[in-house]
Amino acid sequence: MIRIYRALLVAQIQAASQYRVQSILWMLFAVIRPVIFLAAWVAVARSQGGQIGAYDVRDFAAYYICLSLVINLVTSWNAYEFEFEVRMGRFSPKLLRPLHPIHYSVVENVVWKLTTIIPLGIILVFLALTFDARFRTTPAHILLFVPSVVLAAALSFLSSWVLATLAFWTTRVHAITTLWDRAGFIFAGQIAPLALLPGPLQAISLALPFGYVLGVPAEILRGGVSVSTALVLMGGQVFWVVVFYVALQRVWSVGVRQYSAVGA
Repeated sequence: MIRIYRALLVAQIQAASQYRVQSILWMLFAVIRPVIFLAAWVAVARSQGGQIGAYDVRDFAAYYICLSLVINLVTSWNAYEFEFEVRMGRFSPKLLRPLHPIHYSVVENVVWKLTTIIPLGIILVFLALTFDARFRTTPAHILLFVPSVVLAAALSFLSSWVLATLAFWTTRVHAITTLWDRAGFIFAGQIAPLALLPGPLQAISLALPFGYVLGVPAEILRGGVSVSTALVLMGGQVFWVVVFYVALQRVWSVGVRQYSAVGA
């Protein structure tokens, strides 16, 4: 398996090198939304005397900088590509190969993150200096952030694949994945930090998987939660990763057996 992944990584890096500009553009598009919300919350905070709840201007800057990094590290787009491959007849040949199709998606995600992390880091450092971001991060938070962001990436990836496999029955899943992304936009901590969401919305964001994908690792990296709270939130991440892993095993097994071709 190590040799297989090494070969897949080399092939995907070669493919990604042909689309360097496109990768940078996608990375910039992913940063634009958090920067817009950062500017909006900074303006609101200043109009309210510089403080909203436990967040001042520098705290908002730190949060959205951490959020931008987390978005880059956990984003998964497999559902959209899966639907396209099913409709275009490109997925059937993958089922004939000895390697599960999910491994190709794992490598694609890893390579995209590796090729965009350096330019993203430069942009985020510039933003941190511009907005004078204040991070409350301790060494303990950094140690917890690593497994937290790995869990968040696994959760994003597995949930995306569960949605993607619905294409075995419906062929098109774009509407479903768009609805899922819109829910994530509201409940994952993009509009506002989870702590500033109204009580019912905050409860929903942590009762469902959305808050554990972006808001939780971003707050851990910022140092916005205590170590004990971070461990509890990571327990929620583990729970949802297990749920979607089991769901994927079940949906994939049933879906492959009934799948025959486009429109089946």
